[in-house]
Amino acid sequence: MQALSKAFTPGIFLKTETSKRCPGGLPGTVEMDTPDGVCLAKETVWPCPEYRISEDTIRNRCMQELTLIPGIGPARADVLRKKGSRYLTDLGHTVWRDSAYEIADVIQNGSPSEIFGIFQDAHRGNDPLLLGFSHALPGEELLYFDIETLGMFQSPIILFGCGFRKGTELTVVQYLLRDIEDEPAALSLTARLFKEHSHVVTYNGKGFDVPYLNNRLSYYGERTVHPDLHFDLLYPTRRLYRSALSDCCLGTVETYILKKPRADDLPGYLVPAYYQKYLRTRDVSNLTPIIEHNELDVANLALLLCTECEAVYG
Repeated sequence: MQALSKAFTPGIFLKTETSKRCPGGLPGTVEMDTPDGVCLAKETVWPCPEYRISEDTIRNRCMQELTLIPGIGPARADVLRKKGSRYLTDLGHTVWRDSAYEIADVIQNGSPSEIFGIFQDAHRGNDPLLLGFSHALPGEELLYFDIETLGMFQSPIILFGCGFRKGTELTVVQYLLRDIEDEPAALSLTARLFKEHSHVVTYNGKGFDVPYLNNRLSYYGERTVHPDLHFDLLYPTRRLYRSALSDCCLGTVETYILKKPRADDLPGYLVPAYYQKYLRTRDVSNLTPIIEHNELDVANLALLLCTECEAVYG
């Protein structure tokens, strides 16, 4: 998957901030002047695979999950299916009648958030079945998100990668710190995108990216972000592909599942060293590999989400 050639247009995603070309800086970047300071921004457009699935199809699949009922495990669910109870509503003649009907009502009539809650109550909040809702929702409501840091939890975020769909294209917007004091500006721009997009897609974002973002927002006394739905692809990836992979690192998944190995990519663990070298030397060539690494992280989230939905729903 190659990035599409498209000029950066300041103001497409920002309504009040002003921007100007970065003098003597990185190609394709602009300086974003915000009330919280200045940071660099870069926009790239990627082709985005289309996969649509109806909400009815997802709800129908969820209605077949008998193990959502407390007291029904996989073995008992198999026995019940053999006796003809394929759907939750088929359990009306059993001791699980009330629970089955209550859960079935939420699945049939509740919001996606309420259905997520049912799965979380059954300790299945990361079930691959729930990925279907990401493609039943309007694509523009999803924010693909990945960050780069200096390697320690209390250290600043140096690069914020955000992607959102526009039809068959994924717009990747990155906010980069020229200096550490640029972090408030980049944080405010990123928080705005979280407000504009209801749901987030990440890879290990529940354990890292989103908590880290909120930690930095709290450090500056800003409101934290709380997406309605969080599609963290790490956990479905483990469920779907663990037996086929040596590990579930994103690079491994890209190579063997997406069939898109990276060439000459900067390993994530070297990002802090490259940024520290940039701070010492002011040689912006040290920033280019960081930006390219993060851009691929965000772009491949969209491809992986589509691939996993196809694996689950066909």
